[in-house]
Amino acid sequence: MALRSLIIFLGILFCACTPGKIKENINKTGDAAGQAIGEFTSGVTTGVKKVIDAHVTMNDNLKNQGVTLGKVIVTEDSASAGNENVLIIYMIFNKDFKGTITAKAFDNKNLEMGRTKLDIEGKKDDARYFEFHFDRRTDIDKDSQLTIE
Repeated sequence: MALRSLIIFLGILFCACTPGKIKENINKTGDAAGQAIGEFTSGVTTGVKKVIDAHVTMNDNLKNQGVTLGKVIVTEDSASAGNENVLIIYMIFNKDFKGTITAKAFDNKNLEMGRTKLDIEGKKDDARYFEFHFDRRTDIDKDSQLTIE
């Protein structure tokens, strides 16, 4: 139905134009369509790049061991069917650290919905990103609470 409407529209456009103006009008129409598609694509890209502003708390034991948190990103992995289930944390080591860190995810009713562990080692004055991959069914959203222990 949409294709039929487009054909009718283009037919009227061609009939209303003199031969010299047809090419000019086609170019203008193509330019306008290209700009609209460009704006749409830009908006989609911006939306995809937005990250959830996750609320992460770290227990005092890790703080006392010299671990501090920097940037936190929540994103999806390729097997998650659209769920945000990867927690990426930039960790800063103020002391040498070696141990297992557990990340837990809680929903807006404070019910646990995911847990994952990662063996981490960092030297004093070292810092880098670590990825905590939750089960693919875990969906971390803006109301979720995350803990690191």
